[in-house]
Order: sequence, then structure tokens, then C-alpha cells
Amino acid sequence: MSGVIAIRSLLANNVAVLAVVPASKIMAGVIPIDTVLPAIGISHISTVERNTVAMDAAQVMATERVQVTVEAKSYADQKSILELVRKACPNTHGTVNGIAVDSILPEIAGPDLRDDDLLIFVQSRDFIVKFIELT
Repeated sequence: MSGVIAIRSLLANNVAVLAVVPASKIMAGVIPIDTVLPAIGISHISTVERNTVAMDAAQVMATERVQVTVEAKSYADQKSILELVRKACPNTHGTVNGIAVDSILPEIAGPDLRDDDLLIFVQSRDFIVKFIELT
């Protein structure tokens, strides 16, 4: 979950992203039904801990896959917001919202999805977040 916190912090403090999506619509987890769009949901996909031989280290490096999903009212908005998300999450090293981040790297972008009845356009992009986790 620390990767989700770090990504949300980067997005919610990025001027370019905030110009299009208010911080209140950048949320950890799934975007609730009936949310006024555009909105961004940030979800934990998986975590792998790098274990030590003794298995008693106070800290371990964790690698977390985080998915950022953009929902918008047009295809053009979906694409432009997802590009802002990519730029707001550069390869980062240092402390992000209290989390000791080793790196944040972009991963795959998901398919274009849409709901024609509700006029919702959706796409996601994954990020790999490596951080120090206290055990």
C-alpha cells in the first residue's frame, strides 16, 4: 500500500494534474460509481518483498505494482490525463510522503475501455514502486 500512497502524493501535488483533476478526485482505490469525471483511481496490484537470509531485518526492499486508472468523459481527455499521470511519476528516488522510495518506474499502459451508455472513457497505466518497508 505504500506505493499507492507515494503515487497518490505525487499526483495530488502536481500542478499540471491538478489543473485538470482536483485532488479530491485523485483517490486510493476504485473510483466510486457516480463520481463526477474526470477522476483518477490508484490501486495496489501486487507486492514482492526482497527477503533476507536471516529473515529478521528491520527493513526490507519491497517492489509494488500500482495501477493508476483514469476515467474521463472523452477519449481525448482520457489520453491527455494519462500522459499527465506518466509525467507526474518520473523515476523518483528519495522520500515521498514519508516513504523511502528507491524508484518509481513506468510499466505497461492498459487498453482503451469505454462505456457507451454512460460515456465514460477509461485507461490505466501501471507503475513499479520500490521502497523500504519496515518489518
